[in-house]
Amino acid sequence: MKNREFREIQVSSTQLAVIFLGILIIGVVIFLLGVSVGKKHAQVAEKANILTQTEPEQIKEKITTLPQMKPKQEPADVSAGKPTAAEAASAPAKKEILPKKSEAAPPKSEPKAAPKLGQQSPVEQKNLYYVQVAALAEQSAAQTIAQKFRGMGYTVRVMNPQPTDRTPVYRVRVGGFLTREQADEVRAKLSGATSGKTDYFIVRD
Repeated sequence: MKNREFREIQVSSTQLAVIFLGILIIGVVIFLLGVSVGKKHAQVAEKANILTQTEPEQIKEKITTLPQMKPKQEPADVSAGKPTAAEAASAPAKKEILPKKSEAAPPKSEPKAAPKLGQQSPVEQKNLYYVQVAALAEQSAAQTIAQKFRGMGYTVRVMNPQPTDRTPVYRVRVGGFLTREQADEVRAKLSGATSGKTDYFIVRD
């Protein structure tokens, strides 16, 4: 067997220092890498825990916020409101409630009869025709004559004395009429109904 040859490597102190520094730097780098990797893993784990905790809460919130669905209403049976034949037969007959007639019914207003010729009411109109039948100084005498013609069915007015009268005169007039022909017809009837000569004449007021 051949003798093994041993080679001797000589390393100076500077080279040892450089090698030591290199190993130290490599170790520091590896340490820093490990620390950074560990931090990343810790952050990822924290995020995962947060997600796992928040997801159930969000699901619960969604469940609680869901609107409550109302049950579908079944269509009402049209025939439900109608009683059956047996129910209708057994049910007591309903008495029709009739409104009670009032004991004292208000009297019906009778239609007013159309005024006859010479019976037109002396409405407050101007330019109407009258038949003057008397002109007296005493009001009582004028009212007596007016009552006489009212009894005959005519509309009569007793006019008060006018400011131009020298002495008070109460004029008794029948009418008034819308046309002179109506007034003349009534004057003729009045003249024919009285005996003797009359001084009835037509005036317009």
